[in-house]
Amino acid sequence: MHIGRPFIRGFRSLVFAAVCVLVSAGLHFAAGGAPVSWSACVAAVAAVAPLAYLLSGTQRGTAAILLACATAQAGLHVGFSAGAGHLEHVMPSPAMLLVHALATAVCAVWLARGDAALAVFLDLLILWSAAALVLRLFDSGPVRTRRALAHREHMPPPVLRLLATVASRRGPPAPACSA
Repeated sequence: MHIGRPFIRGFRSLVFAAVCVLVSAGLHFAAGGAPVSWSACVAAVAAVAPLAYLLSGTQRGTAAILLACATAQAGLHVGFSAGAGHLEHVMPSPAMLLVHALATAVCAVWLARGDAALAVFLDLLILWSAAALVLRLFDSGPVRTRRALAHREHMPPPVLRLLATVASRRGPPAPACSA
């Protein structure tokens, strides 16, 4: 499948990692956790992105993305709490659990729809490119040189004559010769 190519897989996994980490860091802080430093966010993206790359070989459904987001959110909570030196908060409070569950749901839905939108966009791009290539291959016009184009400026525009040699067969049949 074309959305599984390495460049697109890398882009998708980087977006997945960035969305998960930034949403998780913001909601983690909002739920009473310690502020998350930019270096911790970069380290978290660096940890989540390779795992996301392994999962992005094919288009995934919402359930698979939800499971991946939940796993990532659990790991990010532990990483953010440990990074702030709050190992006693590794077991989340109800508020912290709620915001990470919210982050899981938001990221999963967003990424599932984004994944589907990317697949549709690439399908349309491939179809458009194929149509343009076919039209270019079957272009029966002669190859024009610069001299031919200069000469053409003085010629009247061509008349489009589609099906010029087709005889019209509409109407009643011609009367048969009777003798």
